[in-house]
Amino acid sequence: MDLSFLYIFKDSYQTFINIFIIIFIAFFGWKMLSAIIKKKLDSLENSKDEAQTQRINTLFRILKNFVSIAILVVVIMLILSELGIEIGPLIAAAGVVGLAIGFGAQTLVKDIITGLFIILEGQITIGDIVEIAGHSGKVEAITIRTIRLRDVNGHLHVIPFSEVATVKNITQDQDYHSFEIGVSYNEDVDHVIETIEKVGSDLQKDKDFKSKINGEIEVFGLDKFEDSSIIIKGRIPTVHKQQWVVRREFNRRVKLAFDKSGIEIPFPQTTISYLGIKKKSIKKRVKKRKEFSAGSDDD
Repeated sequence: MDLSFLYIFKDSYQTFINIFIIIFIAFFGWKMLSAIIKKKLDSLENSKDEAQTQRINTLFRILKNFVSIAILVVVIMLILSELGIEIGPLIAAAGVVGLAIGFGAQTLVKDIITGLFIILEGQITIGDIVEIAGHSGKVEAITIRTIRLRDVNGHLHVIPFSEVATVKNITQDQDYHSFEIGVSYNEDVDHVIETIEKVGSDLQKDKDFKSKINGEIEVFGLDKFEDSSIIIKGRIPTVHKQQWVVRREFNRRVKLAFDKSGIEIPFPQTTISYLGIKKKSIKKRVKKRKEFSAGSDDD
């Protein structure tokens, strides 16, 4: 009696068991890694260093994607090996294909390498307000090759890292509310500066805003002369991502203080004058035009 089919069945059964074990170990390892990353991210939520927390959060998310791809590739190779397929030639072929793709997808490679350097150097993290490649907005997501920005109008911009030549990060580390305030040429500059400094000092002492301000107001002085105003420039150091809240309240208080002190904030005006032309001459011209129009109608 031919029992060869039993050996075939036994081999197939063993192969099935081996494949199952490979998938189980990969799945279990992936779950353990995800749990470790989640635990680490949860432990960072109470950290006082928000910028560092966001940076590590971003790195962990990208690391998770890389590990996922690596595990998937290894599992596929092991399964093919268990099915009796020689993976040596496949690896060699994959190397050749990878080399060809590398030449044909230089932009993709540049995206990934540039992105890694930007992330490792901490130039951008999720939640930052940035200006890159002609677009500005809040960073919603960072992948291995793109940055997703949401602008103030709600539009989503997906920008490849290869297009990022410079990064303007508005909300990283120390933030400032920088201001330029125009006042009339008739105003006493020293009095204006004292008024602005008092507004900044009072704002820093306010119970609702002192936690949002990192230091004293800096008034640099008279910065430049404009057509109808002189410009006083300065800045207020603020807590990370609080400069807009401080700016709105500071502007409100400056306007109230200027109104109280009688300090004029000029606005563009246009004055039309008729130089060298008397009123009688103007009336004669108007009369002649009316007579000419009447004569044309009679014709």
